[in-house]
Amino acid sequence: MLETPVRVLEVLTVPFAKNGITKCVMNYISRFDSAYVRCDLLAPNAPDDASLRLIEQTGGQVFVLGRRNSDPAAYMHKLSIIVSERKEQIVHAHGNSATLAIEMLAARHGGAKVRVAHSHNTTCKMKFADRALRGLFRRNYTHAMACGDAAGKWLFCDESFTVLKNAIPASHFHYNETQRAWARGEYHIPAEAFTVCHVGTFNAQKNQAFLLDAFAKLLQKIPDARLVLVGEGKLLSACREHAAELGIENSVVFTGVLSDVASVFSAADVFALPSLHEGLPLTLIEAQSAGLPCIVSDRVTKEAALTDLVSFCGIGGAEAFADALAGRAVPGGRDAASDDAIRRVRQAGYDVNENAEQLVKWYESLVREAKA
Repeated sequence: MLETPVRVLEVLTVPFAKNGITKCVMNYISRFDSAYVRCDLLAPNAPDDASLRLIEQTGGQVFVLGRRNSDPAAYMHKLSIIVSERKEQIVHAHGNSATLAIEMLAARHGGAKVRVAHSHNTTCKMKFADRALRGLFRRNYTHAMACGDAAGKWLFCDESFTVLKNAIPASHFHYNETQRAWARGEYHIPAEAFTVCHVGTFNAQKNQAFLLDAFAKLLQKIPDARLVLVGEGKLLSACREHAAELGIENSVVFTGVLSDVASVFSAADVFALPSLHEGLPLTLIEAQSAGLPCIVSDRVTKEAALTDLVSFCGIGGAEAFADALAGRAVPGGRDAASDDAIRRVRQAGYDVNENAEQLVKWYESLVREAKA
């Protein structure tokens, strides 16, 4: 007989912030029924108060261990103690490289029989460490999971893996005319101004500097256009400076981190994602749900194009990307496009409520198998 609730430790190997991995994990935790899953969270930094309360209300605890790279041995020791003392049955670690071997080995030493490695990207920064740890990694995870086929093949190669799609509450992002008017007023965007939006951490992967170059070209064609950039990150200051160097700072809005980006998607006329690489970006699923045309780097996995709203474009030249942004419109209106997109998102298996139920059942089956 299955002992409930199943005891799970979700491990973030990236900072707890407004990034794709954190959003994905919290989307699921917020929908777990505490009668079936007791979910703990381990992260490099403390979550915001609302997330902390959510986890604690469901019987879980939050553990903050700092960045593992500073002292991997101490990190592994502390993690193994947490796993042992909390009697975790499943350790589900989220990352994008074989450095997940650290979490898998610590979980094994702590007594977790089920150790899930979850791939969220199609490459990584620490390529030397990734290559060096591949063997240790394969020997210590028991189950492989990925946000999509490309991310799974990157980390697990020819080994089998389960795809858990980066699901969202699709209806929350439905196009809303009232939100459009509010957001344009909030950010001082004229009602008729053609508006491009982008959501992402300011880092090299997201390629915001290129987007600024492309937007500068776009302004030559559409002088009253606006660019709304949502997020923070280590390259934010550099991007502000680059906008000033290009002489476009008065046409660019830097919003910082927003707790909810639905109104920005409604306010925009096109979404831009010029990333150098991606696993399966949640923001692209959200933008489609808003009925928003999307111009996306051709280096982003094609799995994310759930609708005809997505057009892929090379990022070799800013002029071509600007042309793609200027030439994208929604036939039939945003309301209808949003309705159709949400239907397709759900049909494709990206509805978070359904996926949360599937994940709980999967956890339960893993525990049963481990006890057999």
